Amino acid sequence: MAPLSLGYLAASVKKFPEVTVRIVDAYGEGLTVDQAADRVLALSPDLLGVSSTSFCYPSGIRLISRVKSARSDVVTVMGGYHATRFDNLLLKVIPELDLVIRGEGDESFPELCRRLLRSESLAGLPGLSYRANGEVVRGIPQQIEDLDAIPFPARELLDYDGYFHQFGGFRLPKVPPTANVASSRGCPYHCTFCPKLFPEWRYRMRSAENVFQEILEIQRAGFKMAFFQDENFSYDIPRLEKICHLILEHNLKMRFAFQGTIHHLPESVFQLMHRAGFDALFVGVESGSEAQLRRYGKPATAKGLAEGIRRAKRAHMLVVGFFVYGGPGETDQDFEATQKFIQEIRPHISAGSALSIQPHAILWDKLLGNPEPLSLADSHPRQMYTVPGQHNIEVIRRRRRGLRQAFAKSWRHWRRLIDILDLLKFNRSAQQVVKLSLKDIKSLLGKLKSKPCR
Repeated sequence: MAPLSLGYLAASVKKFPEVTVRIVDAYGEGLTVDQAADRVLALSPDLLGVSSTSFCYPSGIRLISRVKSARSDVVTVMGGYHATRFDNLLLKVIPELDLVIRGEGDESFPELCRRLLRSESLAGLPGLSYRANGEVVRGIPQQIEDLDAIPFPARELLDYDGYFHQFGGFRLPKVPPTANVASSRGCPYHCTFCPKLFPEWRYRMRSAENVFQEILEIQRAGFKMAFFQDENFSYDIPRLEKICHLILEHNLKMRFAFQGTIHHLPESVFQLMHRAGFDALFVGVESGSEAQLRRYGKPATAKGLAEGIRRAKRAHMLVVGFFVYGGPGETDQDFEATQKFIQEIRPHISAGSALSIQPHAILWDKLLGNPEPLSLADSHPRQMYTVPGQHNIEVIRRRRRGLRQAFAKSWRHWRRLIDILDLLKFNRSAQQVVKLSLKDIKSLLGKLKSKPCR
């Protein structure tokens, strides 16, 4: 997906006509660090801002070092969860890194640009961490309270055309032009494996009217589908219903997908979403075991998730279920419950991975303790099989195979045919994907037919 965080920051500095912004999506385009650095240096920047996940931050650091070695005058800034959590460590051990913006940078980043333009002091800039007199001055992480007040992402700067072409490393069928949208920030729940910046980090939503205005904007830009990438788009039912009613009232000819909880959504809401154009959902089931769901701190029961998926399928939605395995306390019986869930409930697509823990998630603190890391390596996310006392790599491999086997068995059920026919009959996105795929196949056959024999 397009990196909306960078799109938001780019939009935040549009009010400064003397600032020109460019976005290099190294992750999306699959660039190596050297390729990304060459792309950045070709733009001759005065400031380089790098955002990276906890898994990818070593590459972000190498990028900063590579650019700084070629252009020592470039101001380097890092943001994102990892930089926010470990700003003190990063600024102490990475001399090429000048600044860290902690938390959400929609207000801090343009203020940083303004002060740099005017050669003003950076002292007291909200959310900014920097070095002063040999010490690290740490800014308080910023959180945007009124999400309706910030501009929409500068999508015109995201000129890479490869978004939504693959999923989890697998090539996707050709899909209509799709834009990702974030209608909220944070999550109302606190699963044990998922980090939050701080306990007071709240779930915040944009209003239905504001979300609808962005939908209109991306429609005018030529997009045919919107994917709501929120951690929990469907949490607030009244807002969800209002968004659907606005779409229906304006008779938008767009399709939609979302990710979020579904156990609390009644049949009527699913049917309303179907009428508004919602064709696909992504739900973190995680496990079919009630005991394991409790260990993960999930808000739903396995029964509630199963019923939610059934309601979604009755509303003709394609359901993608995500599962994790190898978590603390997971028994063979717990994993068998997950296999049974997949075979009986039959999400159209099942994706799974071994559980990993992020720095300062509940499980991280419980298993590894809460001290500040002494090195960058100590701050890196961990696979569970590397944690003493947890499942070893052989168990993880068996469960990976077991998950694939369960999904394969689910396709032997006769109702799978009904599931597919239902999508082809009632799901507009599925119809469009099939139509585009058939068109590509026809074009390929035409090229093969016209190719002369040798």
